[in-house]
Amino acid sequence: MFVPATQGIALAVALCSMVCWGSWSNFLILAERRMKFELFYLDFSVGCFATSLIFAFTFGTVTLTSNKYGPETFTDHDFGVEFIRYVYAFCGGLLFNIANLCLCKGISMLGLALAFPLCIGTSMVLGTTLTFALDPSTTSSPVLLFSGLAVAFLAVVTAAVMHSIKDKEKEAKEPLTADAEGGEATTEEASMTRKLTICIVGGIIMGCWNPLVSLAQKDFPEKGLSPYGEFVVYTLAVVLSSAVLIPLIIAYPMEGFKGQAVGSVLATYGKTPLQCHIYALLGGFVWSVGTLANAMAGDSVDLIGTPVMNAATSFAIGQCANVAAIFWGLLLWGEFNGTSTKVKGLVALVVILYVVAIALCTLAN
Repeated sequence: MFVPATQGIALAVALCSMVCWGSWSNFLILAERRMKFELFYLDFSVGCFATSLIFAFTFGTVTLTSNKYGPETFTDHDFGVEFIRYVYAFCGGLLFNIANLCLCKGISMLGLALAFPLCIGTSMVLGTTLTFALDPSTTSSPVLLFSGLAVAFLAVVTAAVMHSIKDKEKEAKEPLTADAEGGEATTEEASMTRKLTICIVGGIIMGCWNPLVSLAQKDFPEKGLSPYGEFVVYTLAVVLSSAVLIPLIIAYPMEGFKGQAVGSVLATYGKTPLQCHIYALLGGFVWSVGTLANAMAGDSVDLIGTPVMNAATSFAIGQCANVAAIFWGLLLWGEFNGTSTKVKGLVALVVILYVVAIALCTLAN
């Protein structure tokens, strides 16, 4: 099976995870005006599981001589490991799904500027720290790793400030409008306590899935699952839990609003344009490529079995996904058109900070 065998390849694969994690939400933006989020997420989950199977039976079944585990295949290895490894992988997928729904809801309630640092910042620090604690021996310089983590967290905070200034500038340029009858529009809104709680809880849960993935793969190939087997079980948990969680958040919204009839919402699935279903499946595909790439980079070894990059470093690099998100905002969505020099300067600073963070995390190996 394919596993990165050199630091250059491992870094490229980890950077691929960063790009994919920062890119999948483009498909959500493309579909959001014509498709309910809950229906998008159901398709997204199916896309994740389908992608895991595609990669398991392609990259996971080829035989190579470039790394120690190359002659072994997904089918040879992953059906005979101890049961607890499947449990770790399944629980990792379950925790991710809960956390990701909290993140999506948090962004819709608080906006990207506040929700992203609260959720992803918490996840980045907690997830990297816990993953490192599980296997510190594969990091030659913990000081460099955590220095890179600190710089990445600073980049998250700077990005939040940048988004806040950008949003204020946009609001100042757009005249306030009243409703059709000349009165003020009223909208139901969740309390600030609820909004903050959802984001922080989501970040804590998000920080726990990668350590579970590391436990599922630990000591591969002697005992642990391969990245491919782990990801199949992980995405199985995503698709199964979505079938339960999505009806729950329809009936009992996280925002605390009155829920909707689950049947009436799901009945609109067939009326949604086919193009939107394709967008949702592609979103699941892109996210899955990123997550599998992150697991592969974190489990990379050379020909004699020496680790090339550990899971903590790979996760920290992958969590720099905001670089890709900013890139798409600039190139595809024109989010920064007409913004001030201050905002553009902060964008440049955020990118520089992430580049420094990636370099420090890489040097830590």
